Amino acid sequence: MPVSYAAALQRIRDIACEQRQRKSPTDGQERVPITEGVGRIAACDHASPLSTPEFDSSAMDGYAISSAHTLHASPETPARFRVRGIIAAGEEPPVIPDGAVGDLPPAGEIMTGAKFPAHETPGEHFDACVKYEDARYCPEQKGIILVSEPVPRNANRRLAGEDIARGDVVLEAGQTIETTHIMPLASVATDSVLVVKRPSVGVLSTGKELVSGQATVRDVNGPFLTVACQEAGARASFLGTLTDDLDTLMKGIGEITRQSVYDVLVSSGAVSAGKYDFVRTALEAIGAEVVFHGLAIRPGHPVILALLPSGKGKTAFFGLPGNPGAAAACFRFLVVPYLRELQGQPQEVPVRAKLSVPGSELYLRAHCSPE
Repeated sequence: MPVSYAAALQRIRDIACEQRQRKSPTDGQERVPITEGVGRIAACDHASPLSTPEFDSSAMDGYAISSAHTLHASPETPARFRVRGIIAAGEEPPVIPDGAVGDLPPAGEIMTGAKFPAHETPGEHFDACVKYEDARYCPEQKGIILVSEPVPRNANRRLAGEDIARGDVVLEAGQTIETTHIMPLASVATDSVLVVKRPSVGVLSTGKELVSGQATVRDVNGPFLTVACQEAGARASFLGTLTDDLDTLMKGIGEITRQSVYDVLVSSGAVSAGKYDFVRTALEAIGAEVVFHGLAIRPGHPVILALLPSGKGKTAFFGLPGNPGAAAACFRFLVVPYLRELQGQPQEVPVRAKLSVPGSELYLRAHCSPE
């Protein structure tokens, strides 16, 4: 009786989890520069070693002021400040002096990204930035700016840790690193990331019709499965085509397994009940344990999963049907979950729809729209 998809999927995940746990952390991980990390899987949480911004900084070009002095500002009675110094981005700001007793409160001209200055008077703080366009110079007195409306505390001021606080997780274990992760990582002085080593996959095609004679069929499964494995995060190699001959299949698969190079083997063809479908027989002849052969799905019903003894312990062997549509469906819904579990990725959550007719699971071409 065919195995249900749910049961097969659970078995696939369990086997992949066992294989992943057999590896020591050093065997299963490697460190790469962040510029080479896109598309890789994070092997651990990456926490920020610092806050960003690291200090209170200006979000605009303008003047650093104490907002309390603008509480009653209006066009008729603007708040007045004496500009005492300029702070550029990348410079350590000076302590802004108050000036003589009875003088106007101080302001510091400040550039975008510059660190907010300290106030000379205890208890006073530069806590806001007035944009250039929201202030004007006093025409009668040089070095004095006028502010015509109240300025909120922290206006145009980026607080330390506002974007990322020290200890915040910037990249989670199991996440696929995307270009959107690179700026946050770089902003917290992270120049390399610990990633999962790519699993190695060997891809095989089977079929006399693919390799000889005038009545040949072009092999589309081999190239497709190779690049699909790479897209799923693996290092994949196409190992060629084996003819539908029991001895050839036994020798070919056996030799590849003895090399202990690959974590997973994926073949297409020769898994059904035809006269020349020898994959299962060949696998059992070289000591493989057949996990399942035949699922209650369409397309892809005759798919096979076996475990081959090898120097790596056990190597998973997925025998997919030769029909290209069936091979693609089995790869997407069986091999991809195996590779995701092998790399420590969270499993995908399917979009559920209620079917009018119960029975075997069907995998059909479709487009999903949120509308």
